[in-house]
Amino acid sequence: MKNIKKVVALITSMTLCMTGCGAKGQANVETEDIATNTSVYSGVDRETIYQVSLLQGLTFGDYNGSVSVADLKKRGDIGIGTFEGLNGELIAVDGKVYRAAGDGSVEEVSDDTLIPFSNVSFFDEDVKDTLNGVDDITALQDILNQKVSELGENRFYFIRIDGTFNEMNVRSEYAQEKPYKPLAEVLETDQTFFDYENIEGTVVGLYCPPYMSDLNATGWHLHFVSSDKTKGGHVLGLNVDEAEFGMDVTEGFKMVLPDNEMFEDFDLTIDQSEDIEKVEKNTSGDAEADKEEKEEKEEINDATAPEEDSSDFVLLSEAVPNAILEIRYYSTYNFVGERIDGYEEPVALLTTEAATALKAVSDDLEEQGYRLKIFDAYRPQMAVDNFVEWAEDVDDTKMKEYFYPELDKSVLFDQGYIAEHSGHSRGSTVDLTLFDMKTEKEVDMGGTFDYFGELSHPDYTGITDEQYENRMILRNAMTKHGFKPLDEEWWHFTLENEPYPDTYFKFPVSSDSVD
Repeated sequence: MKNIKKVVALITSMTLCMTGCGAKGQANVETEDIATNTSVYSGVDRETIYQVSLLQGLTFGDYNGSVSVADLKKRGDIGIGTFEGLNGELIAVDGKVYRAAGDGSVEEVSDDTLIPFSNVSFFDEDVKDTLNGVDDITALQDILNQKVSELGENRFYFIRIDGTFNEMNVRSEYAQEKPYKPLAEVLETDQTFFDYENIEGTVVGLYCPPYMSDLNATGWHLHFVSSDKTKGGHVLGLNVDEAEFGMDVTEGFKMVLPDNEMFEDFDLTIDQSEDIEKVEKNTSGDAEADKEEKEEKEEINDATAPEEDSSDFVLLSEAVPNAILEIRYYSTYNFVGERIDGYEEPVALLTTEAATALKAVSDDLEEQGYRLKIFDAYRPQMAVDNFVEWAEDVDDTKMKEYFYPELDKSVLFDQGYIAEHSGHSRGSTVDLTLFDMKTEKEVDMGGTFDYFGELSHPDYTGITDEQYENRMILRNAMTKHGFKPLDEEWWHFTLENEPYPDTYFKFPVSSDSVD
């Protein structure tokens, strides 16, 4: 490794040194030799946040590692970030650094692992408290923001929250290959979501003040790792009855800028606020994830009453064992932003006839190097009712920017995105995409599942030829085996000769329903 001099920008709470930080101040610049781990610093300051690169660089797609984990550990014992190639979420706690990977696994990484972006510090607990009755992440942020308001909004804060969480919703992402795509594009196809219940672990969080908007995401950024170090990721949602809370008030800031051609060529004057917002809330990402399942534009005027009989339904995990399940309505990463009524387990159910046809689709696509990824299948009537109730509350738009940014929520009924019945409730409709067995990534369809808009139309012309061809690979395989597509959604297919065309079932999505 060549001997590279890095420029380190030193920012204190009183003097801001980086141009464009949102405040005036005199620069205090020092150099550090990362290659040999020597430094002109006279010791590590425990009251300083150390940042590797800019979050804006990451959003452009600079996933090249510039600092080793060994060097990061010299700068702090708590922190968050990611790894070279965007290979998972970084969680540093108690002096150890863990990777929460895209497949859901967690490992302690080696000291020679490289980091493209991170924030760390030494955790010296200045505030200690007990949190009680935190219903969701919004409630947690309200608590945290109140403490920041009391202590000062222009400082930095690291927190850790230890407890047993009733619910923990996290995301991660698969490692990327060069040439790197911008982060927002990666999160459309290569992020994964995991929902855990009654899980013990630690939330690590960083607060950056508003004037940091040109260097990092302002506000709170939270990561999680379980106590047994087997689960973790970027936090999208949580619920906890009681947890121990600690906060470290920090007034200093130092940043190491990467030294590579990719970073040097970026036009950092371009506003990245929208992509940063997506990264933090998605992601997504999330969301960090969806579109309120466009409850089909099919006419359903003569529907019979919903039924409880599930005798002709099967579990897709048994009928199509090669399929990957990512049941979005069991998670909080969907257009409502909460788990949907009736989804008691992250499983997928279909009628026997539809499942048999889907198995034939799976077999054909496996020969072409693909697996099916299932987002939704049978949907109980109570879930559809949940969608209708949500749509009637026009003020609840917390997931708008991810699933219907181009639409006013008030038009969702008129434009057919929400209806009182859904074809999914008849048991022979499935929402799905392709998973490439060679790259071990979700195939790029040029748009995300459950997005409300023309982008989701299968024949939309604003995507690349490759993305269109990917949509057609899925469409051709499905129609070959008796499924009919929907003109407004590339992921949505219904068995043409469905066995229950007039019955809308209401039993829950659960393995118990088909026992």
